[in-house]
Amino acid sequence: MITRVKAPRIAGALVVLAAATTACSSQASRVPLTRANGVNSASVPNLDGGDSGGGPSLGPLDQRLVADVLVRLPAPLQPPQAQQLNGLVPPGRTALLRTGTVSINGQNVTVAGVDAAVFRRFTPQNTAEVTGVWDNVAKGYLALSYDAAKRLSVGLNDKVTVNGYATQVGALADTGLPDLDAVVSNQIADRLGLPAPNGLVLSGGKDDPTPLVIGVRKAVAKDARVDLLREPADRMSFFNVGDARRRLGTLTYQLMPDGSVHLDPNWVAANIVTQQVPIIGRMTCHRAMFPQLIKALSEIQAAGLADKIHPEQYEGCYYPKLIEDTDHISMHAWGLAFDLNTATNQRLTHGDMDPGVVAIFKKWGFRWGGDWHDTPDPMHFEMAALLNV
Repeated sequence: MITRVKAPRIAGALVVLAAATTACSSQASRVPLTRANGVNSASVPNLDGGDSGGGPSLGPLDQRLVADVLVRLPAPLQPPQAQQLNGLVPPGRTALLRTGTVSINGQNVTVAGVDAAVFRRFTPQNTAEVTGVWDNVAKGYLALSYDAAKRLSVGLNDKVTVNGYATQVGALADTGLPDLDAVVSNQIADRLGLPAPNGLVLSGGKDDPTPLVIGVRKAVAKDARVDLLREPADRMSFFNVGDARRRLGTLTYQLMPDGSVHLDPNWVAANIVTQQVPIIGRMTCHRAMFPQLIKALSEIQAAGLADKIHPEQYEGCYYPKLIEDTDHISMHAWGLAFDLNTATNQRLTHGDMDPGVVAIFKKWGFRWGGDWHDTPDPMHFEMAALLNV
């Protein structure tokens, strides 16, 4: 069985801005309040203790995009690779990140430098829509995740030291991105010594993000970290003939980011069984295939051809996977295909499968991969007709 890899869950996040001090406070400056049309223009202290001034608000969210994939590279993104990754999604559906580790109050924290106006589009709705969060980031404040704030024992409006610089926590905001503790503006990223852009968030704009994450994995080196941020879509596969559909069932599966296939465990439990068969021994296949498979192997044995099948070179029947070089589910995932005599019958060769064996399998409703002209696969047999035997 293929172990399912759980994609990170993106939950709608409560976002809290640093609140204004009360009337009885003696603080001279205050962190802006959140308002429906943004925040006020109160001055914001910068990292070296000066005063950055208010500046205009970013205004309401212009567009929200669902983040599908997060890529983090061990080195800055080079232009050809950036172009290749950007080409995987429609224009305007990527956001650059400058990720790195900084020290906040003596503890290591993962931070990303971003263009606040762009990056906010890719965050959960309740984060993206609170303009005050992004105004605060743009003006020099630090936005912390709730987990990081708890770990650091700091709260809204608290002063913190980031790589030796003093600033304030201007917002608590969940970004929906895994293992990201804090967000700052690109200007602050320069001061903190963060690298040039070495991360990218992509939004494919489709129901199933899996093809996008597979494309991303092909475009980056193996040491890059690639996170799928949404659950793969459920796909359906079935034999569309009444009796066959009834006997084989409807198969629900997910195509995972690494190209593996995760089948509905209830379907597997109801349909995939292990049974003893002639010549080969124990096989794990779809229960509906065994009657005619046993008939075929018994006839092969009776015809004196048993020695033409080498049990030690049987390489399985049920195996959740795609057809090689396609995005179509394999008959092996159904448990309706098996591979024999693999050592001398590799894919894209003519092989040496005994024609008498092939003829008997065909008689009992099996298709032979050696007949495929473009991509011959002589080790492969699969059920082509569901017989009443």
